[in-house]
Amino acid sequence: MPLAATATSLLFLAGYIMLAGGAFTLIKPGLGLLIVPVPLLAIPLHMLSRHWGDVVGMEHSRWQMRTFGLFLLLFLVLVTIFFILGASFTDGPALDRLEAIGNAYNSGKVDLYASLAGLWEIKELQGYTLGASVWTALALLWPLKRAIQGMIALLVGAAPKALRHWWQWLALLTAIAAQGGALAVLLARQG
Repeated sequence: MPLAATATSLLFLAGYIMLAGGAFTLIKPGLGLLIVPVPLLAIPLHMLSRHWGDVVGMEHSRWQMRTFGLFLLLFLVLVTIFFILGASFTDGPALDRLEAIGNAYNSGKVDLYASLAGLWEIKELQGYTLGASVWTALALLWPLKRAIQGMIALLVGAAPKALRHWWQWLALLTAIAAQGGALAVLLARQG
């Protein structure tokens, strides 16, 4: 029986939905907490799938745990980049702008465009700003793409890695559209 037809597929789907929601944490800070229960689902599901001999289920649980780990890694590196920036530039406009970004993010009123534009204006921060922008794009897209790919794999009853390339490309394009749409809504609210 394919995984898509089992009751455990709903639990895997719940894990993927939590991972997908957590991928929007840079836009809405509280959403990052959605990923916290993922290991609490994935680990027991892995043991259960192994007990039943369900190889596809084991692959889904591994995929979820690796996506969880990837999310944490990307987010921690992004925070580290901003920490290094704050430690490197302890005075002047660079520190003021970094503090403004941190305060706006913590209060949920981040003006992403203005923040990046303000950082880009400081010549000594342009390299960091470019690196942080690329890393932010990875943090926004990669975990979401993996969550969507897992959902698609559930629907077709396959392991996420076993999906054909066009399904993987569809997952990436869907992630880009979802993050782009969320960013457009955020920018429209600020404008």
